[in-house]
Amino acid sequence: MTKKIIAAMLALTMCTSLAGCEKASEKKDSSSAKDKANTASADTDTTNDENTQAPDSNTSDSEDTTVELNKDNIFINDVYVNNTDTPTNDELLTFATLAIKQYNAAQKNDSEKYTQMLAFDKVVEPFSEMIAERHIDPETDKMSVKDMAMYRWGYALYFWSDVDPTDDDAGTEEFKKRTYLALDGLNIDKTPLWETRKDLVPMGEVNADTIAYIDLQQFVREEDDMYINFDMTLLNGNDMFKLGSIEAWYIDGSSGVMIFSAEHSDNEYAGMTIDEIKQKIGEKKALNNSIEAASSVYFIMAEYCADRDAEGKNIKKILESDFPMCNSGEGLDIAGDEPKAEGDKYVYNEMHEYGYTDGKASISGYDKDLDFIEKAGYTSTDGVTGYYPTEE
Repeated sequence: MTKKIIAAMLALTMCTSLAGCEKASEKKDSSSAKDKANTASADTDTTNDENTQAPDSNTSDSEDTTVELNKDNIFINDVYVNNTDTPTNDELLTFATLAIKQYNAAQKNDSEKYTQMLAFDKVVEPFSEMIAERHIDPETDKMSVKDMAMYRWGYALYFWSDVDPTDDDAGTEEFKKRTYLALDGLNIDKTPLWETRKDLVPMGEVNADTIAYIDLQQFVREEDDMYINFDMTLLNGNDMFKLGSIEAWYIDGSSGVMIFSAEHSDNEYAGMTIDEIKQKIGEKKALNNSIEAASSVYFIMAEYCADRDAEGKNIKKILESDFPMCNSGEGLDIAGDEPKAEGDKYVYNEMHEYGYTDGKASISGYDKDLDFIEKAGYTSTDGVTGYYPTEE
């Protein structure tokens, strides 16, 4: 199996339809990587708190790093996948803390801590047994949470080492041997966060006043096992840190985390309370949604006018005659009855095809250089208006 195939496997969206699987065998074979596995990620082992199933987030840390997030200052901003489960605040705190500690380890050039938090040593045997015995295909097979995490981490390990997996028909012991070789050959310089560590800005002290919001890609649980994929924005004083495509798991009392991107900028919400931040984010989201809808109106207009231009029609006159409702002060009501004018009707029907069933579409101005409208607009049912193109 080539590196390209492994890369393609890493890009696959994990199946969220879960099925049970037998617990991995506790059998071990010997190798230098196996010996390291007994101690290498001791800091990533966690125990359950009496009041929550989330792992203890107070694992050992890089020197001088303080992470004391307040779980009440963490909130989910958006959920990108329908019907995904939702983590509790305690679980969000755990995974957010893991991500922050891994960022700090990379920023401080602490390769030992960074490698421990990747926790590849924890997946060697369950991954090898799962692949050798079941030949999982993530596009078609139902996978347990443990399968999902082990599959993802196992192939990531191969991708970031100089070892290719053995043939698919190899037995469990051969898979273990190859996977331990991959663990020995792991090159963290190839991992995205470590690769960019010299560009990472120190986070400073993360404390109870720090605010974090989560854009949830996926979260699945099965009893105590959890797997999560999320983006996190951390607001810490005057700094904003955006950690992208964070993947993490909590399986059998251990945890692993890997971050694929990190950006730093000034905190545009500095000085705001968490409620003010939520409101501001909500306003921006509503405006962006209206701008996106306005861009759909713009491209629908472009299609219509391109067809008329191909027929030799005068576009300026078409814009004046075919779109009376779009040109009106009130705009074209997407939720109303189908309009009679040819252009309005086209916009109305196409907006429905795009998934918009309410709000109002509008057009304005004439650009003689483009022989087209200057702007398209869309007003949501909440009264938020966005225009496209936007002013630079």
